Amino acid sequence: MHPEEAVKQVRYVIDASLDEEGNRTAPMYGQTFERVATEGTGQDVTVLADRIGRACRDGNRPLPAEANMLADEVLSQRTLTDGGKDQ
Repeated sequence: MHPEEAVKQVRYVIDASLDEEGNRTAPMYGQTFERVATEGTGQDVTVLADRIGRACRDGNRPLPAEANMLADEVLSQRTLTDGGKDQ
């Protein structure tokens, strides 16, 4: 998933589950999604969008700083490989 698409998906969740204030929050996640896309993969962006979306549906819309912490969690859970053989 591309960062722009992730922001759209989160905006849809916020619009469906929160008041008008949520409409201004979704774009603030854009930099977070961009960072995850740069440091991780499209799958990582999808996982982050799902986590933020679930929080919003539960009525716990993350602040941008909280979204950054979720991004850190997603990125830290990645399995890193060097593509090489065991040494």
